[in-house]
Amino acid sequence: TISFSWNLSDLLCSFLGLLYQEYRDKSTREEIETRRLQDSQTDPEETSPSEENPSEAEPTSTIENKAPPQINLLRNSNSRFNLWQDLPEVQSSGVLSILQPDEIKLQEAMFELVTSEASYYKSLNLLVSHFMENERLKKILHQSEAHILFSNVLDVMAVSERFLLDLEQRVEENIVISDVCDIVYQHTVNHFSVYITYVSNQTYQERAYKQLLQDKPAFREVISQLELDPKCKGLSFSSFLILPFQRITRLKLLVQNILKKVEEKSDRESTALDAHKELETVVKACNEGVRKMSRTEQMISIQKKLEFKIKSVPIISHSRWLLKQGELQQMNGPKTSRTLRTKKLFREIYLFLFNDLLVICRQIPGDKYQVFDSAPRGLLRVEELEDQGQSLANVFILRLLENADDREASYMLKASSQSEMKRWMISLAPNRRTKFVSFTSRLVDCPQIQCVHPYVAQQPDELSLELADVLNILDKTDDGWIFGERLHDQERGWFPSSMGEEILNPKIRAQNLKECFRVHKSDDSQRRKLGSRNRQ
Repeated sequence: TISFSWNLSDLLCSFLGLLYQEYRDKSTREEIETRRLQDSQTDPEETSPSEENPSEAEPTSTIENKAPPQINLLRNSNSRFNLWQDLPEVQSSGVLSILQPDEIKLQEAMFELVTSEASYYKSLNLLVSHFMENERLKKILHQSEAHILFSNVLDVMAVSERFLLDLEQRVEENIVISDVCDIVYQHTVNHFSVYITYVSNQTYQERAYKQLLQDKPAFREVISQLELDPKCKGLSFSSFLILPFQRITRLKLLVQNILKKVEEKSDRESTALDAHKELETVVKACNEGVRKMSRTEQMISIQKKLEFKIKSVPIISHSRWLLKQGELQQMNGPKTSRTLRTKKLFREIYLFLFNDLLVICRQIPGDKYQVFDSAPRGLLRVEELEDQGQSLANVFILRLLENADDREASYMLKASSQSEMKRWMISLAPNRRTKFVSFTSRLVDCPQIQCVHPYVAQQPDELSLELADVLNILDKTDDGWIFGERLHDQERGWFPSSMGEEILNPKIRAQNLKECFRVHKSDDSQRRKLGSRNRQ
């Protein structure tokens, strides 16, 4: 047992003076650079010089006759943010010569979770004290407007403060951190539901903010002045509003990082798996909350635009949402005549694809759509045509095994580009094999890509990306689009290939897959789902 203690009192809250937005950006960019370095190595399994000859001393050794070190995290506030092993108190304690390299990496992962929470709390505190409690802003905003804009942020901040205090207390117990995931688990189960409430309000929050900027010049002026305050470090008001959603997502990834470093089949692994599972539940509930709010309004809007030439189909349902919509060209006439004509052979149609239903329409005046056919999504099949010249490029066959008239129907459809054709085909028939085998097959070395530029999805079939996300490439197009599956949450979608860098080292790709399966190994139902998806 290493019997050192340290005193963090209030110092973590000012950790390096970084706001969470800055901390998060630095952390993810370091993660990207680390992967780039690993990917460039011919043998990623080679150890660094410090790891080749670890001390032979046992990690259970005791260090005695030392005064408890006092931590000062502000000492190098303008340098890169500190690692646990860089702290003078850690270096002077002698623990670095005792601990194995893997344990030091684990200490770093746990230390990052604590320090990042401190930075996050600092930013939340600024959102409340600098913006929410500003007297000029209070006079401008109606009580209902303030409630929509700031939601339950005070509850979120109180939860973060309580969480941080427990983390600080754990770190103060010993210079070598025993665990943090048990604390994460307890707080996630008992307190983190406040995040679901806050994040679910995001759609209304964004709309209210845009409306206030547009309708109230005084609000716009005060916000601009507050943003210019040096305290904000050039960061926008909206970057503070989105903090809770970013944090709960990042916290899950930080626990994943710990989980990858703990000893297999250990108590710490069990605790990390429990914490990760609970965090995943909260994150999914947050995502579902956001989607539910926006989906309901979207479905009502679509319902108003549809006029049925066939028997009417009820569009609005709590279990239905839009996957993709857009215009395609439909070929007229029999297939035998398709090579005898040019573009006049095609006429415009408009598709609304929901998670369980396809509606085929023609646009009519007044921003309306006349529905002339429909089919359950599970009864759709697609088939790509071989290249038959420019006029028939990007053409595919859509078959409805049972349409609105209870019969089989086929449509020959032309997309505007190769990527648009592939996107429609994958959306219409999601179980169809893609160019690359899904990462769920351990036997196949699936291409991977690391996100180096954040991306915000513009269409329902696209995937928003955060810096340092790692994805398996399931398909790609010649015009610069990738269909990927993110490793940490199995979310799928399209994104521009320019947003990432392909991971070329097969050993790093294999390591990423191994870590992914380890993170999700406690969820048997998840593994069954992944296996069945791969078989399809």
